[in-house]
Amino acid sequence: MRYTSCRNVNNENKGSIRAPCKIYLVASFSHAEFILISQNTFTLKPMSSLVSRRFFLTSTALAAAAGAIAHPAAAAKEHSVFQHGVASGDPLADRVLLWTRVSSHPEDVPGSLLGTPTTVQWEVSDSEEFSHIVATGQGVALPDQDMTVKVDATGLLPYTSYFYRFSVVDGPYSGHRSPVGKTRTAPGSNQAVSHLRFAFFSCANWEAGYYAAYRDMAERVDIDYALCLGDYIYEYPTGEYAGKHQVIRPHQPPHELISLADYRTRYGLQRTDPDLQAAHAACPWIVTWDDHEIADNAWDGGAVNHDPDEGDFYTRRDAALQAYLEWLPVRTTEQSQSGKLYRNLSFGPLAELSMLDLRTYRSKPVEWNHLEDVDDESRTLLGSEQFQWLSHKLTSSNVRWNLVGTSTLITPLHIPPLEGDAGAMFAELLDLPDAGIPVNPDQWDGYASERRRLFRLLAEKDFRNVVWLAGDLHSSWASDVPIEPADYPRSGIVGVEFAGPSVTAKNGDDILRLPEKNSVSTGVEQAITDLNPHIKSVNLDNHGYCVVEITHDYVHTDWIYVEEKERPDSPVFWSHAARAYYSEGVQLHDHPLPAA
Repeated sequence: MRYTSCRNVNNENKGSIRAPCKIYLVASFSHAEFILISQNTFTLKPMSSLVSRRFFLTSTALAAAAGAIAHPAAAAKEHSVFQHGVASGDPLADRVLLWTRVSSHPEDVPGSLLGTPTTVQWEVSDSEEFSHIVATGQGVALPDQDMTVKVDATGLLPYTSYFYRFSVVDGPYSGHRSPVGKTRTAPGSNQAVSHLRFAFFSCANWEAGYYAAYRDMAERVDIDYALCLGDYIYEYPTGEYAGKHQVIRPHQPPHELISLADYRTRYGLQRTDPDLQAAHAACPWIVTWDDHEIADNAWDGGAVNHDPDEGDFYTRRDAALQAYLEWLPVRTTEQSQSGKLYRNLSFGPLAELSMLDLRTYRSKPVEWNHLEDVDDESRTLLGSEQFQWLSHKLTSSNVRWNLVGTSTLITPLHIPPLEGDAGAMFAELLDLPDAGIPVNPDQWDGYASERRRLFRLLAEKDFRNVVWLAGDLHSSWASDVPIEPADYPRSGIVGVEFAGPSVTAKNGDDILRLPEKNSVSTGVEQAITDLNPHIKSVNLDNHGYCVVEITHDYVHTDWIYVEEKERPDSPVFWSHAARAYYSEGVQLHDHPLPAA
């Protein structure tokens, strides 16, 4: 999803739809200019925990400084073999995935295919000094995998913290060691834990700012696991999609990503950032992709940001997926080998996590002159197989909480909310979707029929313990998830949703080129909650990340914001919180989570 522009929409625009509204607002969400609402008119215009994280910050910053993606070290003795750091991911009760990249010589840069096959030894220890090795093995970095190494460290204890590292076994850099990472396994199937804390975040645009959010995540000692909900990179050429004050630091390669070498090069650049390296080294990540790891607003068969002269879309998508799987610590295989990015991870009796893939199988987004198509039962966001998988996982689960990582907002966001017989008449008269006009058809609102089927399945089982964790919108949301938005709260809910801001990618104030919390942004925020009463809190301006704590009684989310994303040393601050008790809706909360 991409924010594009924001401007006033004048009453002279044709095609205005009249409805009883009370306030003025204007904003932009993806491919829709938001709306100007006056006293009687609104216009929708289509557009064409025991160790300091500072240890990891220091080690990964040194690794990043030792070598750059496109400019190898001047002398071999200065060459940094592990200049892209280390990472872990997809924790299970007895294993965790470990990752690194080997720069086998100074000319071996990502995407170059110039690497020399290199064997590395990996070690896992229960002590930072590696005085006791609990698991070890070898892996081989190969050019056809962009010299990345992923290994499954098995035979580990459940819900236990470990340290890991890699070392070169052969070649001129034999004996060179990587930075040390810290990881944690998941709780066992019957292992009771009092609480779990996850960081979650999305939308990190290199050109739009620095990653102070990642730095703060790395420094915290209370985060068990990290969830990346998409847009780990952006595919745009330099300067096309920057921040409020244009390009902060330029992309490599400078052109739009099309080929496998392009995607590999961009990932390599991203992984030279010391704060991102520190965040990867601090805890295991669980990731999914959104559209910008491929191309803006991608679907099964194309993308808004893919033109015919850029070649076959599936060839491009396969290249994007291959690079993604090479550079991210995710336990899956390529689609050509029947691999699937969507998956479920268990965290004992307290929680399960289902990570969705909302780009690979989705139908093409609806056109603005055919908004009624969002109710077409043949259209899908998940694909039939993933829909059946998710439905079964949620309705058959016996854990306390079911977490769902969704790259786009599932909460209905409509103008206006249609109620009762009058609402039904209004929708039929103007040939509108049953639930109202979707503000952003690229998210779940554009696939209303499929979402309605999922919600009704959950309602039949009286499931209200689902917690949706979302990204993509570059803004912060806390919402009840209503079974029928036009009949909320009477119809009940099927869970709650917390959506996090972008790490750096453009949001409301960036589009407007105004300070954060300006009158336009705050007016839109107020209008959204007024028109959608199930939405309890909205922030359209700030950047940062979230921390969600899961306990037996409640889920609690903190929003942590960056003061100035254009400063690499920017402070961060706690902004607000929301809490939902078991089977109940969202309540705004006055205090942050206590320190660990």
